[in-house]
Amino acid sequence: MPPALLLAGGEVLDPAQGLRQRLDVACCDGRVAALGRDLPRDGHEVIDVSGKLVVPGLIDQHAHCFIGASDLGVRTDEICASTGVTTFIDGGSAGAGTFEGMREFILSRSRVRILAFLNISAVGLTYLEVGELNHLAYADADAAARVAREHRDLILGIKVRQQKEVVGDAGLEPLRRAIRAAESAGGLRVMVHVTNPAAPLEDLLTLLRPGDIVSHFLHGRGDGILGEKGKVKAGVREARRRGVLFDVAHGRSHVNFPVARAAIEQGFFPDTISSDLTSGGAARIVKDLPTTLSKFLNLGMPLEDVVRAATATPARAIGREGELGTLKPGAAADVAVFDLEEGAFDFEDADGHTLAGRRRLAPYLTVKDGQLWWRRAP
Repeated sequence: MPPALLLAGGEVLDPAQGLRQRLDVACCDGRVAALGRDLPRDGHEVIDVSGKLVVPGLIDQHAHCFIGASDLGVRTDEICASTGVTTFIDGGSAGAGTFEGMREFILSRSRVRILAFLNISAVGLTYLEVGELNHLAYADADAAARVAREHRDLILGIKVRQQKEVVGDAGLEPLRRAIRAAESAGGLRVMVHVTNPAAPLEDLLTLLRPGDIVSHFLHGRGDGILGEKGKVKAGVREARRRGVLFDVAHGRSHVNFPVARAAIEQGFFPDTISSDLTSGGAARIVKDLPTTLSKFLNLGMPLEDVVRAATATPARAIGREGELGTLKPGAAADVAVFDLEEGAFDFEDADGHTLAGRRRLAPYLTVKDGQLWWRRAP
């Protein structure tokens, strides 16, 4: 067995516990064993992280490991380890006809914890040049419910892309089928992609239930969250009051800085911040989850809220509260350590807007299940 691990002297920020102070974090047997000042060193491998920010392992609530069966794939561990992501949630890459392959060749062979939303389209995202729901028969609610039940240990809910280019003339029927599949599978969540929606956004939101997730809500394409005079629409706020969650899911096409800035200035923060990472996004504007978090830090969200949106809130959203997204003793010993760098940093959105930032999260060290997984080279 590897020795117990102790991260010493860092600034622990754990929104799930309302905690921000200099503490040691002790890990043993894959669990957080203790949290406190000047913990005993005996029997531990000690890593000094003084002056650094120590947070629970990040949860990327919407990313992709299997688009076209080859997208991130074998590189998922490499990307996650070096960015503090210890839980990676695939946002509908696979459908009922392809999920078993993703489980066998990606999920079962990855060190990062991968959970998934099952695409309502049986073919999943195998070929993005053609919308997976242009042929509505692919939206087989019975097949989706069956596969979700068979793989309940990994499948969190049902994903549907309600974009005009994806659903064609089907309107809101794919969403209705996704909800039916989720309910048939045992009351699962639905994650819905709303960039350039195929119906007015507020009509779409009225169908959603508490715990359902709106992905890409800060896009700049088609009907969005802002109404007249740039104000957040009443129907959007009402959806949040009902318990619908709003997730960034940055991706290559889904964040517009003017929309994001307007929402934040009106106090409509993201519930969760995710990357919607793909190979193309990693190579260009998205890069990784810490870069996405840094954008929202520089758009005006307080650091505590930014960290909460990638730890405590997604853990609660996927039903893993207390187990993930926290450093409370007894939780999974997943830890991300960052330098909070100050300087001049440029960021870009999906529509060519730039943001001059002053702070960014620079990954330093990642612990997964109590073991050192990655550490930045000197």
